[in-house]
Amino acid sequence: MDQKTASIFSPCLLYLCLVAFLPGCMNHLFYKPDQVIYQPSGPHEDVFFRTADGVKLHGQFFPAVRDEFGTVIHFHGNYGNISYSLKQTDWLPGEGFNVFTFDYRGYGKSDGVPSRRGLYSDSIAAIEYVISRTDIDTENLFIFGQSLGGANAIAAIGKNNFSGIRAVAIEGVFSSYRQEARDMMAAEVRKNIGNVPCLSLQLWPVSFLMITDELSPLDFIGLIAPIPVLVIHGTEDDKVLYYHAREIYKKAGEPKYLWTVSNGHLTTFTGGVFSDAYRKKLVEFFKKYRTFE
Repeated sequence: MDQKTASIFSPCLLYLCLVAFLPGCMNHLFYKPDQVIYQPSGPHEDVFFRTADGVKLHGQFFPAVRDEFGTVIHFHGNYGNISYSLKQTDWLPGEGFNVFTFDYRGYGKSDGVPSRRGLYSDSIAAIEYVISRTDIDTENLFIFGQSLGGANAIAAIGKNNFSGIRAVAIEGVFSSYRQEARDMMAAEVRKNIGNVPCLSLQLWPVSFLMITDELSPLDFIGLIAPIPVLVIHGTEDDKVLYYHAREIYKKAGEPKYLWTVSNGHLTTFTGGVFSDAYRKKLVEFFKKYRTFE
């Protein structure tokens, strides 16, 4: 390698070495919990339930405010806690849906420390808790998973046979943990160093060594069928790039739908120009697959 080539590659390699030897750096990329109250909750029931490995989790149940069509189980993203994500679902009770949302281990009022297998266990426990309730129609359950929450939901539903789940909607979800880590590292390199030739080739070995693809959505999205899947993704999403949606949609079984929206990460339902229209479309999607048995 000549001096000129070395001068191009050395800043990136130095950065990658720092990333590789920072303890827990990859965990930090995916889990950003806190206990801050971002938004007060409307009328709801606070509940606590335990996972198979004994961790106590906190959830909130929001009853429908008019004729009940079913219950939406919300899997929020990697940042904050329940209160940060209330804006994503606080409109659903007014459309006739109960909403159950919960914090993963280490988030909000939930015990424990976040990990990939831990959040998988949390996701199963949340679904099982909702199924165990005797005050709702457990034959009409709908899943709404966003970003990391969508990845958790896909793995939990794909690997397990839950009763009563009628439809799954996901928004802004990455297809692979390893690939998302590469995307995030590439964005950091470009932000801090600038454009680096052959960047993806330099990132590949680091991501391969530092993170696995265990429980990645691509491995389980095809197992959800025949439950209908709706994939929602923004073309301007700079957190999870749009190509992830195409990969997930391609591997999903029928029936499946892809909504391409012209916005950023998880902004489809939170007050943008077209939010009301998309909220209506999501409600129509859930109602389409509601059972009357």
